[in-house]
Amino acid sequence: MSETAPDNETRKMNEGDWYWIPKTVIQEYAPRIGAMGIAVYNFLASMADRNQSCFPSQQYVSQRLGYSRSTINRALKRLEEHRLIRKEMRSRYHCVYRLLRVRCSADKTQMSKGGNSDVSQGDTNNTKLTRTNNNGVVSVSQKQLPTERRPSTREELLALDISEVLDDHRNIKQYLRFARKFPESILREFLSQVKQTSPGKIKRSRAALFVYLVRQYHEQTA
Repeated sequence: MSETAPDNETRKMNEGDWYWIPKTVIQEYAPRIGAMGIAVYNFLASMADRNQSCFPSQQYVSQRLGYSRSTINRALKRLEEHRLIRKEMRSRYHCVYRLLRVRCSADKTQMSKGGNSDVSQGDTNNTKLTRTNNNGVVSVSQKQLPTERRPSTREELLALDISEVLDDHRNIKQYLRFARKFPESILREFLSQVKQTSPGKIKRSRAALFVYLVRQYHEQTA
């Protein structure tokens, strides 16, 4: 029996649903920001839009990575201190994280050989099929979603996240309407509140509580 993995089991970098980070973040900054800094930077990169911005709440990052908010907050501060990200306050409860340009010498990014890049430094998360980029960028494969539910837009991805957390895929169209109408940070904050609510305090279901919070927010801001 062959000891090498079959081609259909080997990860292929030309498959979609990926994000990228500069190689120098691993090569040079890892000792300075630590493993948690690398984890949080990767998380932000996985959510970044074409403007290299994202706005998850610290509570949401904490729940996704499985660490306390204080740990996430310290990692974010280290990333800011080393000029890897910039935090921009949009309101009292709403902040945006912007991934900054990382500069380094060419010899610090040689992790692999061959292949041509078709992704520029200005590009970001992409669901299209791409080739491996070896020009100072690490392409990171994300978990493939089932074909029938694979999101093609950021709003669809958010709606899918909501339906999975609430275990309510039947109402994913409603969550998609929410994602297209309301700020992502608000929806994720409500999702976090629902997850933290004890079952004894939920009258109907977590999905019903989430919808109630969204509609209440809509009435207050209309």
